[in-house]
Amino acid sequence: MTASAGDADWVHDADWGLTSAAAADALTVDGDWVLTDGPCSPRRYHLTGFFLVSSGRQIYVPLLHSSDVSRAGDLISSVPISASICASTQGIVLARAPWSSYYISTPISPKWTRIPHPMYSHPITIPVALVAFGDDGHGDGFLIICAVPSADGPRGFYRFDIYESSTGKWRTGPDRFPTGEILPSSGVSCGSAVYFRTETPSVVSYDDAAGVARVLPPPPRCWGSEVQWELAEANGRLWCVCVRGRVVEVYQLGERDQWTMVGQSDAIDCSDPPRPLRAQSAGLGVVLWTNGRLGRWDFEHGRSIQLWFGEVALPPGICAQYVPYCAELELRR
Repeated sequence: MTASAGDADWVHDADWGLTSAAAADALTVDGDWVLTDGPCSPRRYHLTGFFLVSSGRQIYVPLLHSSDVSRAGDLISSVPISASICASTQGIVLARAPWSSYYISTPISPKWTRIPHPMYSHPITIPVALVAFGDDGHGDGFLIICAVPSADGPRGFYRFDIYESSTGKWRTGPDRFPTGEILPSSGVSCGSAVYFRTETPSVVSYDDAAGVARVLPPPPRCWGSEVQWELAEANGRLWCVCVRGRVVEVYQLGERDQWTMVGQSDAIDCSDPPRPLRAQSAGLGVVLWTNGRLGRWDFEHGRSIQLWFGEVALPPGICAQYVPYCAELELRR
């Protein structure tokens, strides 16, 4: 499970137009919100690429040619046997394997380190997310938060198993919590909380600092079988990226759990409807799969970056998992 020598040739870093020129000009944001920092993550961490896991193969696909590309490549080449990368935040990367096995790599301790087994067995497909903590984000402390389905209760009931790096032990959160079925590979973190999507649809939040789990409605227009939506953390705030047909709408979660639309595009010129990807970054933007390409819109700077594959990029889904990777941004030219 290593990256091939040709993988590096799959990527070209360039400014480009994901939409037609008219559509790009029409992408607007609410100027009252985007420039204030949120409480969730340090600004120095930026989305630099994705780990792509598909059919047992894992590669790293950079959005930017940053100094951390070599570390990401090392992680791919050294991932433990039978393990797959499943989560990442602020430079901390998690992989898991059968038999409830977890492995972690941090910027301070980059080699894969095995995590003790949890108290109870975990199915390998359970939803999982990482929370990073430390002094202003400079440490390598972390929580692994797993949403474990109830084995002896009704479908859609979960408990949260939490591994805390400071103690080296697992613990269990609140009692079984009814949520509806949580979707794998949908988790993002924001501050001490993690968020997952459900089939309902709804958003499940678990805040470890408060020890509280809750269910939130998605934005009002993110309903229906024709809608594609994903969660993202951008600039320290929780976003929901919703694609209706070929129109992209971006919502931000505010006080009292209210969603506010902060961006909308005209219809994107593409043969297949765009698909949003979950992402996490100190920058402002969304990542879309469009016509076999990945593109990141940066609202703050009004530009986009194309990620080009030598072969068509698989759309995100069961057969292709895109795990966002954030790192300190030191660009190389």
